[in-house]
Amino acid sequence: MRTLIKLSVASFALAGLFAFSGAWADEPTAAQSGAKGDADVAIAHTLRTADIIGLPVKNKNHEDVGKINDLVIDMKSGEVRYAALSFGGVAGIGSKLFAIPWQNMTFMYGEPNKANSRHFMFDVSKEQLENAPGFDSSRWPNVADPTWSASIDKHYKVERHTANTNNANNPNPTTTNTNEPRQAVAYETVFRASQIKGMDVRNKENQDLGSIDELVIDVTKGHVKYVALSFGSWFTGGNKLFALPLSACTLTHANDKTYFVVNASQESLRNAPGFEKSHWPNTADPNWGKSIDSYYERSAQRPATRQ
Repeated sequence: MRTLIKLSVASFALAGLFAFSGAWADEPTAAQSGAKGDADVAIAHTLRTADIIGLPVKNKNHEDVGKINDLVIDMKSGEVRYAALSFGGVAGIGSKLFAIPWQNMTFMYGEPNKANSRHFMFDVSKEQLENAPGFDSSRWPNVADPTWSASIDKHYKVERHTANTNNANNPNPTTTNTNEPRQAVAYETVFRASQIKGMDVRNKENQDLGSIDELVIDVTKGHVKYVALSFGSWFTGGNKLFALPLSACTLTHANDKTYFVVNASQESLRNAPGFEKSHWPNTADPNWGKSIDSYYERSAQRPATRQ
């Protein structure tokens, strides 16, 4: 489900395209009104998690109700399920976290050309938030537990349509032969964004390719589009990042490790579009995304999670 983006009339007049570091307009320009003669508005809406974490959250009365502390993401489907809202405490100490369904928030661009005015809007009063289900910032629940997820969705009246294999409790995986019973295997695919960063990445030959440094998210769809893979100097001659489409990655559970497998050789990754960690490209340029998608053949169907 899409997060609505609200733009003021003044914003329409002042800017035809909102472009900023970490945002990318990857969809065709859409008319915001059916009236003839109205200007089309192109909206840049792909952000790095670093651009999202820490953003303020306000209610419809423009009262600050907290900040985004973390995200809860299903890395099999790429769905951003919840934003963890930090509320209360002093300087972040003793604060309480509240898991807010992503679709219940609205991303606001704020004033034109002022990135620091961006925020999320969540229609809730401080009193209502204090009575919502929350948890201590130092004691996170198991975000892959479907019971926990269901309780949050019920509180906020969210209906979530997901496949049976999108969380840790999949007691009846599909079998290839119904005459041959198969042992059930439970596996997790839902993690906090802060847990995903740092996960190992390997190729099919089990060679170490580096680790996940960052996630790039389409805020309107609540979906991870790319993961940024970090290589050390031993591999590339410098600390470079390589954006990989999520569709090119397989979330893998093996032995005591959870990691991602990429169907690419070390040589092919050396030649992939990359950039310095300290100099992210202008991801508002649609050609950047097209070059990534083309290189990794994004049209290929995403592999299933390995058990």
